[in-house]
Amino acid sequence: MLSVNGITQKIGSRTVLDDVSFDAAPGRITGVLGPRGSGKTVLAHILMGLVDADEGSIELERNELTGGDRQNFGYLPAERGQYPGMRVLEQIVYFARLHGMTLGAAEKNGVTLLSRLDLADRAYATLNQLSGSEVARVEIASVLAADPDVVILDEPFAGLDAKSADLVFELLRDHADSGVPVLFLSSNWEMTQAAADDVIVLEHGRILAAGPVRELIAAGDDYLVRLRDAGDVPQALDVLASVGAEGLEADDAEITFAARSPEAASTALAALLAVAPSSVASFSPRTKSLAEQYREVL
Repeated sequence: MLSVNGITQKIGSRTVLDDVSFDAAPGRITGVLGPRGSGKTVLAHILMGLVDADEGSIELERNELTGGDRQNFGYLPAERGQYPGMRVLEQIVYFARLHGMTLGAAEKNGVTLLSRLDLADRAYATLNQLSGSEVARVEIASVLAADPDVVILDEPFAGLDAKSADLVFELLRDHADSGVPVLFLSSNWEMTQAAADDVIVLEHGRILAAGPVRELIAAGDDYLVRLRDAGDVPQALDVLASVGAEGLEADDAEITFAARSPEAASTALAALLAVAPSSVASFSPRTKSLAEQYREVL
């Protein structure tokens, strides 16, 4: 378990991280999600020991980390540092050997990763001969080649097309399934929702929401009632409000509302049917993506 405990960081008079705490569990992929300026890259630097936090600590298996404890962390910084004139496989092997891996093991892992990322035929090309998407995949391979104990990726989806992203998702999933905490930081809502098991939403350095992706999405569900006649809307709004429906909005003969639970939504529908059973044409839940839930708030 990688644990972030009460991390607070200031730059000058500005607080860029404010009492940030969460766990990245082994065997799961954790995504830290937020717009630019939310503190993600500063958090990545603290996780890797590149910057000391003003307050708080980073722990792995309940042991506070010092610099040397991160020797076998796999880290992809937002500011990439590849070698354009080096051959692809040579570069992957080089980064793996920086972590102490033998030449043979590094070459074996490199060949396997290139195959998994659909880059086997580019192993002996130089990096400056690759497309942007190919370079992005090589960067991921360079991080994973040493079989790291913890994976931390800052904006890992930058430069990836849809097909490449799927290959990277599969690779990260397999790495997490081996029992390793995989944590990435991203401003890409759609890819984060697709890749992560758990999400932490940052807003100006504070945690706005946190939890399993499925639970966060379910918590944002609202409900749609279609009425047979727009003239029934005022009465329907009154009935729904009387039983605790929230966020009521009407558009022509449609009403959307939020409820604290599916049971509460069923209670609201029952109340509406009891008063005006012939007015309801249909009723259905409406699932919102993470982007739909939080973009306006952020």
